[in-house]
Amino acid sequence: MPGRGGRSEEAYQFIKGALLEGDLEPGNKLSVVSIAADLGCSRVPVMAALKRLEADGFVAIVPQVGCSVAVPGLDDIRDFFRMFARVESLVAAFAAERRSVADLDEFRRTCDYVDDCANTAGGPDDRDPEYRRLNILFHTAIHRMARSPGTSRIAAGLWDRSDFYIKIAFGSLYFSARIRRSHRRIRRAIIDGDTEAASASVGAQLEAVGAHVVRRLGVRLAHVVESRAASDE
Repeated sequence: MPGRGGRSEEAYQFIKGALLEGDLEPGNKLSVVSIAADLGCSRVPVMAALKRLEADGFVAIVPQVGCSVAVPGLDDIRDFFRMFARVESLVAAFAAERRSVADLDEFRRTCDYVDDCANTAGGPDDRDPEYRRLNILFHTAIHRMARSPGTSRIAAGLWDRSDFYIKIAFGSLYFSARIRRSHRRIRRAIIDGDTEAASASVGAQLEAVGAHVVRRLGVRLAHVVESRAASDE
């Protein structure tokens, strides 16, 4: 028997997985009945999960109308990545300052593993979820070295939001040549104990990602709004 909140948590992770790695697009309707049937549960835990996802910024719930994938505003996305970059820059500086010799040995092994897996992952059009897993692994290692649990808890939800914006902008995360160069700069700064370079490298990467997302979504969301307007006529 699942513990208290177990079915709601299961529904939350199921829907979030579909939002971050599935084929859902901004404005797509979400059927509570269909999701409950897929999970073999009642509608109550599904609705609880959707309310959490609404608070996270992933879905929009309109009473008496229904639930749909959120259509984020470009200004909100721009502001989000500026804030996200500040938080992660601080974490990177902590990691460069506080990492131990044992940490660096483990970090190097993690980076080698990430490189090996990325080299065999799919191409830019394959929408391979492996890149998201590897990105989480890389940045989790940095958070571990930062030894700032409170900051890491705050940042955890921000990574999901970032992945959501990247997903709806580009279809999935992909390690382009630019991102790989950025990762190498971040690694070197942390290994060298250079707090300023670590902070600046992470901040620059996330600011650049945010700018790319806003540019792409500016085009994509315009089409979404036009399609929704046409369907309502």
